[in-house]
Order: sequence, then structure tokens, then C-alpha cells
Amino acid sequence: MFNLVGKRYLFLIISLIVIVPGTISLLVKGLNVGIDFRSGATIELRPSTNITSTQMTSYLKPLKLENLEVLTGTNTTLKGPGVVWVRLNTQIDQNVTSYLISTLQKQYGSQLTVQVNDLSIDNKKISVLNITNFQGAPATPADIKTVLARIPNTANPSGVSVTPTVIPTTSVQQATATATTRPKATATVGKGTPTPAASPTATATPTSNAAPIAVHVVDAQAGNTVETVTLLTSSEVNSDKLVTIASAIFKGNGGYTYVISNASVSASVASETTLRAFLAVLAASVCILLYVWFSFRKVAKPWRYGACAIIALLHDVLVVLGIFSILGWLLNVQVDTLFITAILTVVGFSVHDTIVVFDRIRENMQRRTSETFEQVVNASLVQTMARSLNTSLTVIFTLTALTLFGGLSIRTFTLALLIGIISGTYSSIFNASMLLVIWEKGELGFNRLRRGRTPDGREARELVGSRR
Repeated sequence: MFNLVGKRYLFLIISLIVIVPGTISLLVKGLNVGIDFRSGATIELRPSTNITSTQMTSYLKPLKLENLEVLTGTNTTLKGPGVVWVRLNTQIDQNVTSYLISTLQKQYGSQLTVQVNDLSIDNKKISVLNITNFQGAPATPADIKTVLARIPNTANPSGVSVTPTVIPTTSVQQATATATTRPKATATVGKGTPTPAASPTATATPTSNAAPIAVHVVDAQAGNTVETVTLLTSSEVNSDKLVTIASAIFKGNGGYTYVISNASVSASVASETTLRAFLAVLAASVCILLYVWFSFRKVAKPWRYGACAIIALLHDVLVVLGIFSILGWLLNVQVDTLFITAILTVVGFSVHDTIVVFDRIRENMQRRTSETFEQVVNASLVQTMARSLNTSLTVIFTLTALTLFGGLSIRTFTLALLIGIISGTYSSIFNASMLLVIWEKGELGFNRLRRGRTPDGREARELVGSRR
């Protein structure tokens, strides 16, 4: 029979070699946490053409988004050719928007969805239509251009009529409008009424007589991908920032995007998430300690079993945290709330494996009454090792496949599980039981601190009795 217990200090030294570098990194560098723990935004975009994460990072570099991480994926629920982007020459008002929606729905059905977004090109805002949910075959860009051949004028989005210093006596074209950021205008096609010339000393001032702007289609483009792009950043992303992001992508490859979802996390929510994550791990540890203590209540000193299980649990948590701390500053790997889910799963798996070994120790203590505690533990480890390894390997193979070939969005989660389960399998066999033996044999050194005991842990009166 293998004497595993006899090499207990070797196994503990191996654990220390693994834990110490990660713990140092954790104390010095910390974890590279995502927006769930330090505020920020998660934006999911639908591009018109394929964009790699490297290209997207390059396009958005001038925006200086903090801790930017780009993830690409697919969404087959919306086919690429089923989206048509239409770029107009200017920013449109609500009246023109309503006209475009009603015209397109009249032509292609009421189920059609038209979303209006803005782009900023050469410091000028323009509107882009995202048209989806075509009934049957989607319309071609040429068909869309034909349907939208005549579009009403839109009100001047600035609401400002710029009058030059010297105005000729000829009339200028103006139309009635409200002087707001996006004024309302009548959705009709035509020119305004003439007005007299203004004073030669007039300057550019807000007025209710801003000239309307003719609207026409500049470009129409059909989507050709089912790809989605997710942006993770700790910068605040509001509606204006979304415009700059879409504009940077258009400037980079001439493609369009629209926002599928935009989730922001404030600093207060992030701090609350961090606190609750810590409390979740702490509560799980306390409940495990009480459960193991209760389950082994018929064994002498049952709280030792619970304490050793918690120490093995903390070993696994430190291994995962340490490795991800190193990966954070080496490969910019960020952790999110899924990482906490992985940690709690690792905690449960580790304790489950440890309890299997402890339960066999409890059974053998009743059967092998003539053997020492060290021999009983060693026999229990040999008996349960095959089962523990077989159970762990099936999970490890699955997680390895998911980590290598699964989506990027779950890679951090599966990698944390993979590391934690490997560590949990090792700690349940080579750490928890070894600590139990060390504790039982008084090798921790605590007995030497008690009065009335010899350096080897025996009571002085026992030593006197043996001398007699």
C-alpha cells in the first residue's frame, strides 16, 4: 500500500509553491476586475460587416476608453442580410422620422422595425436608419433608395439661422420653426417663403426662422454577418459616447452598427456587488464548517474535520484568485460576476470531494480499531483516490473543451472552474487529510504552548508515570 500520509509535508510544500506566487501577485497587483466591480459599461453592437477584436480595438483607440475589452460572438436570431442600413445626408427631426417609418411600413409591412441612430462625420451629425424584420426576403439597398427617393425637408437641427455681415437685397429662403435643439417642422417638400433682407450688422443668433434642410439618401448597405461585438469598458458611456463609437467604426471600415444593449454599472452598485460577493463566499464557508461539524459529531473532535475542510477550501480559492491575478496583468484577463459563480462552484466541489475522503476515514476508524490514526487515514485515501480522480477527470475534460473551443463570453468562467477543480481534487486528497493527521499527532506545535506538556506534546504526568 502506498504511504501517502508519510509524504504529507512534501504535498504541503507543493501547495505552498503554487499558492505563494499568486498570493504575492494578489497583494501587489490585485485582480483585474471588470465593470461589475468597479463601474463602467457593457455595450453589445450589431455590425454590418465582420470586425475582429483587433480591428475594433484599433478603431476605438482614439476614444481612449478605459480598460477596453472587445468580445466577438454570433447571434443567429437575426440574419445578416436581414438588416439594411440607410445613411442620410443630415440629422432628421421627428416629423421626418415619422414619415420615413410610415413610408417603409406601407411598402414592406407594419411588422417592419426602423431604428434611427446618429453618426458624426467631419463634425457633422447625420442620421442612419437600421431597418429590420422584413416579411419574406429582405429588400435590397437599391429598392430602399427607390422607396425613399422623395423625403420631406427637416428642420435645422441647430435651430440657428446664420446671417452674414452683408446681406444682398435678394431674398433668402426661410421657414417657420421653433428655436429648440431639434425643432419641429412640417413634413412637406418645398421651399420657404421669401423675407426681406436683414440689417447689415446682424450676427449669428438663435432664431425661429432657421432654414429647413433638404434630406436625401446618401448610402444604403445590407448586412452580411451574424456577428455581434461586445465592448467592456470602465469608462462612462452615454448617448453621445455611443455616437462617437459608431462614428469611429464607420471611419475605420465604412461599416455601420446599431446598439443591441447598453448596460451601465455605477460606482455604488459596483461596490455593493463586491461586498455581496465577499459575503457570499464567507457565508458559504461558515455553513460548510457547521455542516461538516454536525455530520461528524459522533467522531472525536469533529470540529477538526470542519476546520481542515475550510483550510482546503481556502487553498482552492487562493489558487484560483492568485492565478487570475497573474493572468490579469499578464494577459489583461478580467473577472466579473460569473467569476464569483465559479468560485462558489469550486468551493462546493472541493468540500464535496473532501467529505467523501473524511467519510471513509470515519468508517474505517470503526473497522480498523487496531491501527493508528495515520494508518487509517492512509488506507482511506488509497481507497477513495480512484473514485475522486475518475470523477474529477470527467469534469476536467469537459471544462477543457469548453475553455478551448467555447465562446469568449464564458471562457473566464470555464477557466476558473477548470483551475479550481484541479486544485480541489489535489487539496481534498493531499491537503485536507494530511492536515488532519498533523493536527491529530500534535505536529502543529500548539501542544508545546500548553503548560504541563513535554516538547513532544505528552503531558508531564504521563512521562513521570512511564519512568516509574
